[in-house]
Amino acid sequence: MPPPGTFTILLFGPAQDRAGSGQVTVQARVECTCGELLRALGEQHPALAFALPAARLAVNHALVAPDHRPRPDDEIALIALVDGG
Repeated sequence: MPPPGTFTILLFGPAQDRAGSGQVTVQARVECTCGELLRALGEQHPALAFALPAARLAVNHALVAPDHRPRPDDEIALIALVDGG
C-alpha cells in the first residue's frame, strides 16, 4: 500500500465556519480519488460531515468528477451547496 499523502482542502462559507479555519488537511493515499478524499474528509473532520452529501471538489479551479485523482500539491477546494436563494 502506498504511503499516505497530505491533501490541503480549502473551505468557504458554512464549512469554513464549522471548521474554524479556511483550510484543513486530510491524510489519504496518494492515488485516491476525489470521492475517497471526500470520505476521508468526513472521517477526519466530522464537523464538516453536514456539507458532504451534496459537496463536490474543485481541483485547480475546476469542478471534477468523483473518480478524478488529485495530487497532494493540487489546489483543492470543497464546494458545498448552500441553502437559501
